[in-house]
Amino acid sequence: MKSLCQKTLLWFILFLSPLSLYAQDDAEVCQWVKKILLTTLSIDYNYKADDDSELRKNYTKDGWNALSDFLGNYINVVREQQLTLHPVFTIEPFVTAKGIALKEIHYWRVNEVVSIPELKLTIAFSLLVIEANPTPNGHFLIQSMDMIKKDNS
Repeated sequence: MKSLCQKTLLWFILFLSPLSLYAQDDAEVCQWVKKILLTTLSIDYNYKADDDSELRKNYTKDGWNALSDFLGNYINVVREQQLTLHPVFTIEPFVTAKGIALKEIHYWRVNEVVSIPELKLTIAFSLLVIEANPTPNGHFLIQSMDMIKKDNS
């Protein structure tokens, strides 16, 4: 009887361990996304494109280009008005979908809403985050993003 209980317990642990680890990854991905977006959007009027090299390491080329194209014209406003941006999450990052692509790459669809009061702007982000080892700044990359902006003026 003792052996049966031990085997049952072992199977139970083996079955639930990957699920709990994956759940921990969801929280880790959301925290990472929050950190990266806060850092990326927290610019001031001294901003130079050359300063982006560290930030770009967290994005694929497509992900970075989507963000740059979408927000590019606001950089001039920040410079002209000598602003320092303080983004605030109005909806914290949360995972809406996840899975494995090509049999080995974990991915997460993460949504969040960020307000940038200095620009009177609210942006709803939907990011596709992939697990990519090794990367210089961790093991996630923002592969692509969809954004919807709302002018709060």
